[in-house]
Amino acid sequence: MKRFVALPIMLSAALYAGPLTWDRLVQSAQTDPRFEAAQKRSEATSSPRNTKLWDKMELRYQLDGFSFAKHDFELRMSPKTFGEGSADRERYEANKAYEQARFGVERSLLLYDRYERGVRYVMRKKINEINKQLLQVNADRIEVLHLKSGSASFNPEDLMAALEKGATLKADLLSDSTALRDAELKMKIWVPDFDGVDLDSSFLPTMDELAQNLSNGVEVNENFPLVAMARGKRDAEVAQAKQDVSKGRDYISHIGIGYALQIESRMEKYKTMDATDVFGTGQYRDYVEDFKKETGCQTALNCTATADFLVPDKDDRKTADKFFVNLAFRLPFFDSGKDGDLKLQVAKLDAESDYLADVRDINQKVARLTEEVLAMIGQWKVQKEYVQQVNASGFMEQFAINAGSDPLLLLRAKESSLESDMKAVKLEYDIFVRYLELLNYAGILAREGSANHLREALK
Repeated sequence: MKRFVALPIMLSAALYAGPLTWDRLVQSAQTDPRFEAAQKRSEATSSPRNTKLWDKMELRYQLDGFSFAKHDFELRMSPKTFGEGSADRERYEANKAYEQARFGVERSLLLYDRYERGVRYVMRKKINEINKQLLQVNADRIEVLHLKSGSASFNPEDLMAALEKGATLKADLLSDSTALRDAELKMKIWVPDFDGVDLDSSFLPTMDELAQNLSNGVEVNENFPLVAMARGKRDAEVAQAKQDVSKGRDYISHIGIGYALQIESRMEKYKTMDATDVFGTGQYRDYVEDFKKETGCQTALNCTATADFLVPDKDDRKTADKFFVNLAFRLPFFDSGKDGDLKLQVAKLDAESDYLADVRDINQKVARLTEEVLAMIGQWKVQKEYVQQVNASGFMEQFAINAGSDPLLLLRAKESSLESDMKAVKLEYDIFVRYLELLNYAGILAREGSANHLREALK
């Protein structure tokens, strides 16, 4: 029964898988773990942050004496230094812009890998088809040479060269199949449920489209994620320097408000008593016996002696007097503020210098890639024009008339056409590799909502 149940599930899964298309390959970037991690990091840094009203807050406690009668409680706050709030906001905005640009760069790299692998698969498939045709042409040449083995014009070296070339082409075909299989395995990591590969060259822009898009060059601007990252890094470093400088402006060290608690049941003090304090109706008559023992006086008459006794104390303060305020000011009169200003100026110059160096590096790479792509497109056109010329019916007819009855010359012409076509395809691959690298630098691959970054790029 389990087999009958599993069979429909397997069939439905196979039906659902479908072939791997360019759309599925591009969309797989959004489910990549690196994409999700970069997105979470960007969202975390973009979330609103709480306003910081003070640098720190602490609750202080002080015990006045081990009789545990007096306790001081104080809520102390260290206010933010002058200029620290604006520096915090600047750094937050700079980090936010940096992480957003970094997310764009991460997304661009993920799409670059997928486009590069797809282009490699399409180009390698073209090369594989040309190698098959070259192998067939070489097989026809070997057959013709075998037929001419008895003639006077037969050269055994030609047959040996053809056999060697056939072995080389078979090795190239084996390399092609291995490369195609490896590309499929790589793409299965991104899209594990596809059945077959349906990537065609119609998805790719033509060489004329590339030449037209790049004819006016590529201007590096602040929309480039790499430039935005460099700008965010510069702004964050400047904001950090402002924060460091602002820490030296703590003119108010702290502000505190406290409450001085006294527990009367534990409060005692030393009282110097005389005879009037303890005899008769004196306030401390409870200490009369102790006073007699200490001074020897039995009555208040003619008694001039005094004695010290530990007696209870009372908290007779007003409620308002039980609270206190604690303020601490730093005296900046003898401090030099020039050091902080100099550090800030140097930090700004260093950050700006690094930013300009990054932009210059991006400019140079973009200009170099644009120049290389345009130059290689020119080479590609030369190869394709030759292929079209060789494949033209009038050219082949004229060549056949000139070649006479020798089929080896016709095979060589066909082989030359295929070899030029092979050079053109390899040039196409090299062009697309550089074009993808250019799109990665320009941040085109970081665009959201684009179904085909290669055709919509640089418009």
